Amino acid sequence: MRILRTGEVREKGMYMCCTLDVRKDFAVVNASEWYYRYVGSNSYLPITDLIDPEDAAILEETIEKMEEPVEVFTRITNHKDGYRNVYLRLEKSDRTEDGQPLYEVTILDILDLEGRNGQLETNVAKYRYFMTLGTSYYFDYSLKDNKIVIYKYVNEKSIKLVDTDLDSFVEEYTKGEGHSEKLVDQMNAFSSHLKGGSRFFEMDFTSEEGGKYGRCGVKGGVYYKNKGMVTGIFTPDRTNVKEAYYLTEAAKDAGTGLLNKKAATEYAIEKLAEAGDKTMWVIVMDIDDFKNVNDTFGHLFGDQVIRKVAETLQGTIGQRGIVGRFGGDEFFVLLEKVGTREDLKTLLKTITKQLAVAFDPKFKLTTSIGVCQYPVEGTNFGELFGKADKALYIAKEKGKNRHIIYEEKIHGVFTADSMKSQSVAYAVSREKRREMLIDLMSNLYLEGVKYVTERPEVQKTIRDLFDLDGFTVCSEYGRKIVCCNGNYMRDHGDMQQAFEDEAYIKLFGEQGIFVVTTLEKLKAANEHAFEVATELEIGAMIQCMVKKEGRPYVLVNFDVFNRNRKWSNNDIELLGMIGTCIGRMLAS
Repeated sequence: MRILRTGEVREKGMYMCCTLDVRKDFAVVNASEWYYRYVGSNSYLPITDLIDPEDAAILEETIEKMEEPVEVFTRITNHKDGYRNVYLRLEKSDRTEDGQPLYEVTILDILDLEGRNGQLETNVAKYRYFMTLGTSYYFDYSLKDNKIVIYKYVNEKSIKLVDTDLDSFVEEYTKGEGHSEKLVDQMNAFSSHLKGGSRFFEMDFTSEEGGKYGRCGVKGGVYYKNKGMVTGIFTPDRTNVKEAYYLTEAAKDAGTGLLNKKAATEYAIEKLAEAGDKTMWVIVMDIDDFKNVNDTFGHLFGDQVIRKVAETLQGTIGQRGIVGRFGGDEFFVLLEKVGTREDLKTLLKTITKQLAVAFDPKFKLTTSIGVCQYPVEGTNFGELFGKADKALYIAKEKGKNRHIIYEEKIHGVFTADSMKSQSVAYAVSREKRREMLIDLMSNLYLEGVKYVTERPEVQKTIRDLFDLDGFTVCSEYGRKIVCCNGNYMRDHGDMQQAFEDEAYIKLFGEQGIFVVTTLEKLKAANEHAFEVATELEIGAMIQCMVKKEGRPYVLVNFDVFNRNRKWSNNDIELLGMIGTCIGRMLAS
């Protein structure tokens, strides 16, 4: 027999997506129209006669002691013109026939799932967008656990305002002075409609001036009742209802529809205060070289880029958090439902990959991203945002088009003052650093190596520009410390052992540069060098070695303390040039 293709099925107007009620012997008691149309006159046969015998045996064996639903991928035939590859699920049902329990069978055509799921995702996104445009509140009520959830859509995200049992909600809404008996009666009637599973109802609520909620009018209508779920709408009187700023129309950024800075900040402060031990991520992002985009393609195109970034962020993050625009090309994200670092990285990778091809071949759109984790790196919004902002600066400094997740042991202690100096250091562009390098080389040529070795202010400038904790120059085959700038834990002492360690010297290669990002890597490379760095509390470093007559003569260290560091190519290139130049002048 041939397999009936999806296209052929669609031409016949048949889609295999149906549910069946079956007896314990798998005889079909009730089914969707699709099922009857497909199996035709064979509908009297038990479902086990229409699927592969091996899969039928699994179902027959399982139904005798069913505790959990059973799922199989099998083939179903109509004994007429072919097979359909399907996903089949068997589970207990709350329906009965003549008092005897029935079982529910769900059948989904595998070939048709992709298209149908795509359509469902489109519809969900569309309805969330429509709900965002409105000003209503929505509710879900579960008959099973007597729980009511009231929410509103902002940026296509559901934000819960009430999440409690119905009785507590009614009591909370009506307690206190200023509420009439009429309101109490209305709330009790509302509760009765929900608990009774009313198919449709419409009513008003009113509260007197001075009551807890002031004056408001609400209308509710049930949309559907399915498996114990009742849903509906509250339409408040907008002239009297009091709500958080981020729920109002004024909270939207005019250019993108995202939350504006005030609204996103207010929302983040509120949610972080309620988070407890739950993991959340504060993210700041901006578009790399956005000024060049405007200058090259015009401001109208720049607006398109802003909207595309907003759309991508909103679409990818979905219900897992909120997105705000903080102005210009800067965006803010609070992730509430991404638990692990790995999941976060996957999400950020997805976003950056989507943006990279968004305007191809016109230009490649990239972003720099700073991230801070709640509660690991902080608990209040100001601290978390500041650290995420610092991580953004680091991402910019390291060459852009990347994300940095802030960690104190790697990126240093955060304070307002340190951020001010860091922002100056990290905001320095490659061009600015190259200008500094040209000035340095010119002054070295005019004044000699003492321009650096005898001027602490020049040494401090180098440290500031590259976010270094220490800068040391050791010469004369390790016997002399020429200069040392930074709060090292102790003196370097005699460095001759390092200068005579052949295994250590090999680490510098032909270029004479050795880069250490973590002490663990240094320990694997050279035990003695690891011990020295540990004693000095150096966490990462770039070292430049210059030889004289074939032997190491000068060693220039650029160090950071008690933290790892992923050095950018720009760091390595420029610091390598500075260290090599100083070393050659001392060795000449």
